[in-house]
Amino acid sequence: MSSGKMLVLLLFLLPLNLFAYLDPGSGSMLFSALIGIVATLFFVFKGIFFKLIDLPAHFRGLSKRERVENKIVIYSEGSQYWGVFKPIVEELSRRGLPCLYLSGKENDPGLSCNLPGIKTQCIGEGNKAFFILNTLEAEVLVMTTPGLDVLQIKRSKGVRNYIHITHSAGGISGYSIYGTDYYDVVLTGGDADTEFIRAIESVRNLKPKKIVEIGCAYLDSTREKLAKLEEKKPENDRKNLLISPTWGIHGLLKKCGEELIGKLVGSNLFEITVRPHPQSLISEKDLLDELRMKFPESDCFHWDFSPENLPALAKADIMISDFSGIIFDYTLLFKRPVLALESNYDRRGRDASDYPKDPWNIDFLKRFGHIIEPADIQNIVEIVNNSLDEGISDEIYEYVKNSMDKYPGESGRRSVDVIQELLSKKV
Repeated sequence: MSSGKMLVLLLFLLPLNLFAYLDPGSGSMLFSALIGIVATLFFVFKGIFFKLIDLPAHFRGLSKRERVENKIVIYSEGSQYWGVFKPIVEELSRRGLPCLYLSGKENDPGLSCNLPGIKTQCIGEGNKAFFILNTLEAEVLVMTTPGLDVLQIKRSKGVRNYIHITHSAGGISGYSIYGTDYYDVVLTGGDADTEFIRAIESVRNLKPKKIVEIGCAYLDSTREKLAKLEEKKPENDRKNLLISPTWGIHGLLKKCGEELIGKLVGSNLFEITVRPHPQSLISEKDLLDELRMKFPESDCFHWDFSPENLPALAKADIMISDFSGIIFDYTLLFKRPVLALESNYDRRGRDASDYPKDPWNIDFLKRFGHIIEPADIQNIVEIVNNSLDEGISDEIYEYVKNSMDKYPGESGRRSVDVIQELLSKKV
């Protein structure tokens, strides 16, 4: 028997004289408090112990010299965010501003960018990455990760300025609560997120942070890929219709996928591509298997599970989705109409819970988009044809652009302007 267990056993076996009366309620409360204190101390000392024994391993991820000498650091959670950081990293290199690019995933293209002045390092995920970030030293740290000083990534005393850059044309209203509250600077795509953050600051009585509208970096990178994309001419005169839903119980495929696809295929008027969300292959495999059995591939009907969505977007004349952010990418890149299935927007646990009106993405679809309800599926062919005829007006397109993609092609330059301004203000 271990010495610890022996000590506990002796405490229970020793005859002790009690000279005070404690009522059952107070005794229970004191016992609960004692258990809580013991448990807290256990986990505190356990955490300290494991940090101490793991300290050399953490530092192997990033040397002390690297942790101190870098003025500009960018942290990416993985390859999915390289499109956001690419214009910034390229502009930093062009201006001769050294930067350390950290990523959580080995497959991040940014790790092999091979640009002058840009050092790269994979720091992994989980506790190792959090330790490195939480003890980093830099003048500027740029991240897309929301929840600074709320979740695992805490403010390091060695970092002077934390910059958050938004990474979706659908807006940041879907961030978990306190998403940008503790950043020093936020780089937004345009008017909509700027207005949203200011409203949240007012409701929560926060000190106004620096907000700079730089355009949508992710879309700037996508435009570069689009320019290199080989255009494939359709083999027929049918209009190409892309169904690109999100996943889950509120997603289009779950709510009315069979009926919708059936009506469109039955019309024999369109070339149809269904591109499910990648998560559907994991969380909705049975549903997809069932739909693929009922609607097999044909000359005018296709399932698209490829990793790259750009070819499907470029080919489509109209998109049907739900409240997926892909709607806004499609609108801004191609200026073509979208239809969105009506869905309940759950604000709980999100920054939008403190926003006094509909978030921008919901407001946009209500004002300018075409929201379809399940009852409209009966007339979906007519609705699609009407939307194709109407298209998108210049007025609506300018509104969307100013809201989320205000300066197309300028995100890299504008972001680095902000970084240089912060460096010049070093005290």
